[in-house]
Amino acid sequence: MEEPRTCIPGRTQACECDEGLVGVQSCRADGKGFGVCGGCTASAVTPFTDVARDVGLAYLEAAPLDGVTPCVVPGYCEMNLLTGGVAIGDYDGDGGPDVFVSRLGATPLLFRNRGDGRFDDVTAAAGLALAANWNGAAWGDLDNDGDLDLMAQTIGKGRHYLFINQGDGTFVDDAVARGVAFDNGISKLGMSVSVGDFDRDGWLDLHLTEWSIKLGPQAVDPKIPAHIRLMRNRGASAPGHFEDVTVALGAVIDPPDELGNRPTMYGYGSAIADFDGDDWPELALSGDFGTSRFLWNEGGTFAERTRDAGVGRDAFGMGSAIADLDGDGQLDWYVTSISTLPNCQATNDCGHGEWGNRLYRYAGGRLFEDVGYDWRLHDGFWGWGAAMFDFDHDGDLDVVQTNGIAYPIVQPGSFYAHDQDRFWRNDGGTFVEAASALGLVDLRRGKGLALFDFDRDGDLDVFVVRNASEPSLYRNDVAKGHWLKVRVLTDSGRDAIGARVRVTLKKGETSRVAMVGVATNFLGQSEPTVHFGLGDHGGHVDEVEVHWHDSGKTRVLSSVPVDDLLVVDP
Repeated sequence: MEEPRTCIPGRTQACECDEGLVGVQSCRADGKGFGVCGGCTASAVTPFTDVARDVGLAYLEAAPLDGVTPCVVPGYCEMNLLTGGVAIGDYDGDGGPDVFVSRLGATPLLFRNRGDGRFDDVTAAAGLALAANWNGAAWGDLDNDGDLDLMAQTIGKGRHYLFINQGDGTFVDDAVARGVAFDNGISKLGMSVSVGDFDRDGWLDLHLTEWSIKLGPQAVDPKIPAHIRLMRNRGASAPGHFEDVTVALGAVIDPPDELGNRPTMYGYGSAIADFDGDDWPELALSGDFGTSRFLWNEGGTFAERTRDAGVGRDAFGMGSAIADLDGDGQLDWYVTSISTLPNCQATNDCGHGEWGNRLYRYAGGRLFEDVGYDWRLHDGFWGWGAAMFDFDHDGDLDVVQTNGIAYPIVQPGSFYAHDQDRFWRNDGGTFVEAASALGLVDLRRGKGLALFDFDRDGDLDVFVVRNASEPSLYRNDVAKGHWLKVRVLTDSGRDAIGARVRVTLKKGETSRVAMVGVATNFLGQSEPTVHFGLGDHGGHVDEVEVHWHDSGKTRVLSSVPVDDLLVVDP
């Protein structure tokens, strides 16, 4: 077990039982210690098991900062603490999801899925053994040749990279020639990469985010825009080459004032996703210090309408995840932030105030409702990566989030610095925090988070990058209901990022909806295959509808077998 966290009334923590079982204990109302360890019966089960080391995914994200060792990235000590990315994709086309992870002051790592539940480090063989300060990354078939390419960002001095898949298991960096290196002499503080076809031309575009370049040792002209850029794929004329259309298409989020000075932006995670169902994907960005932004897609150009849409209320937008959480057929947006200390008024230590996570529920008419507090999803400590998924196959989506920070302003023992991941189990529309009960008891600081079925047993497993430590791979051992996975392809054979999938169990019932490629958006890219838990519904589902947003084409398949992978092409 990791070191215990501070006792704050109402909080729980994991505790050790006999024979290696995990129980739960609660902090007493007076704050003077935790109660007895409960739930320690012979039949106790840990539904998630951390198997990262067992399956070959052990690595160190960055050297820990101990107050004596210099920063890995000199001059950017704070940025050291905000890093740690993961991108899931089947780069070799063998059907097994592979894992790319970023590191500071070292090479990134590519782990190939062997197909037996284990992974091999193939970084050097793949041509990716380039030492740098790596952070956010994403897979995508950017040149439409049928295999996955990799866009990767860095922090500190340097440039970004675009690794083009050669089709033989190797990659070649071609970022400079393809217009995405950003080698302009200004240090990069690259965060997440999002992939999507915002202009519906059949070619994947990129949106790159960055934390503020104006905080650090370099002097930056206030008139210089942030490296938060919308990069349009030039398509058939130059496959996988990009042009910066941020200004031309209205995707600027830091417009200059009358003197030409631009506001400081702190972008963390973005997503290209169609919220209003018109087939033109929007741009949603989570940003620190009140800089989250939302841009509606007006037929290929963008209009910033954050406040009008009812979003951007998060004080410190960090993690970002998109899914239909309430099952009404509309996509919702979950943004992690920083929660206040419980009982802070009594201790005069309210710190950051009533901030907390936000769940922006899409209500239609281009309006969102902020229901995070009402649904009790707000209290996530110092939140980072997050996802919404049906972990137990009971038919509704649950919420997982990682957290933690090590800033000097955070006192040792604070639950901001040392706390387990958060997990809200959806019990028929009521969300109950259940991390301890589900075995998510690691107290190390998390950053990027991604979902994938690494062992291909039908349920989703959770990968968490641990800043300055080794990762966690939570194997899902609890899902008992039926399931269906749907992989949607384009004419070129790539994953149809942005396609919408509707599953109807029985005629007359409400459909369940998912969108390909938008599940996680902060330093974590999940497997693009969409996943549905079906509860006790066995046999067949009545109907699966797939809609491609780029072409507007729709296919409907009837009587689809459950507990299987369905592959659908146009």
